[in-house]
Amino acid sequence: MRQPSPSAIERVRSLAATATPTTAALADDPSARFSVRGAVDHAGRAVLLLDADHPLHEALRATRYGRADLAVGVDLSALRHVGQTPTVRARLWCEGWVSAVPADERREAALAVWEGTPDEGLLAAVDNDPTPDAPLLARVEPAMVIYDTYDDAGIIDGDAFLAAPPDPLTRTAERIIAHVNDCHRDELGAVLRDVADAPEGAAWLWELDGHGATLWVTPYGEGGRHRPVLVRLPWSAPATAPCELERALHGLIAHRHAPR
Repeated sequence: MRQPSPSAIERVRSLAATATPTTAALADDPSARFSVRGAVDHAGRAVLLLDADHPLHEALRATRYGRADLAVGVDLSALRHVGQTPTVRARLWCEGWVSAVPADERREAALAVWEGTPDEGLLAAVDNDPTPDAPLLARVEPAMVIYDTYDDAGIIDGDAFLAAPPDPLTRTAERIIAHVNDCHRDELGAVLRDVADAPEGAAWLWELDGHGATLWVTPYGEGGRHRPVLVRLPWSAPATAPCELERALHGLIAHRHAPR
């Protein structure tokens, strides 16, 4: 039995786990956007590292204990390198309420940011008694998430978004994808030859999860390359552990290269 694709909400939660905050805006002035940096924590909340002169830092410091009914929107971007070109896999607009990360949770929040953006400012941000000019860790509790991927778009309620866990193999999948796209592109192209209705073209591994693999294919044709298409290849059995995910992908490639 071929495995189904992940549900939209599971897929978006998994995309969010690899996404990076890029810009933010206060809800009462959405036209004024400013740059942000940070990560998405294990719960699905955007964590922001704010310097002392950042507008959100100033707004939170002006409130008691750094907590306020302060509504913001944060733009999250998930990228995939197709060759040397960074390509947007998904854009997520997270609308919700921002607050300073409580002292007993700053270390965990800082580690989430450090994984993607090592920054010395994180050391000062986790201080139990930070000075007014120290960087501040803040997080956004989503009330609504608007998503736009290459092949889908929609809106997810914030509570439903937080309640849906991402694919537990997401981190492992990202490492495998990077390796395969660097070292095994020829094998990916060979896989397409036996897939009904798949175009002939340059292929990259785009998504990988417990249900299957998705290839990004740029078809060849007259006048150059055409608009890329996504080709979904489901597993015959679900992968629930990193070794099973590696085995499923290896089996897919090995099957295409088996003697006929």
